[in-house]
Amino acid sequence: MERVRPTRPSWPRLIAVGAILVLLALASFALSFVDLGRWALPLALLIAAIKATLVLLVFMELNRERSSIQLALVAVAFMLSLLVAFTVADVVTREPATTLATNPH
Repeated sequence: MERVRPTRPSWPRLIAVGAILVLLALASFALSFVDLGRWALPLALLIAAIKATLVLLVFMELNRERSSIQLALVAVAFMLSLLVAFTVADVVTREPATTLATNPH
């Protein structure tokens, strides 16, 4: 019986994805100096999600794994998105904290 070797990403592809990751990191760093207002957090999360997806698919080769491992990845992504959504909802719906200056008692 002949062994079948799994195909690996080529070096040019790995270098290209690495360069894209560096560019996204630089873009994230540069955008930290720009006042984006309410769009700062969503844009930062979008850049982080793109970088994480590239690492998972290209360097960890999860697109070549069994479906059970891919399903586990989807479940983790869903739980993480719930965690982020609930955290953002908590922060947005909070009332301002009272200080001692406004309430001396």
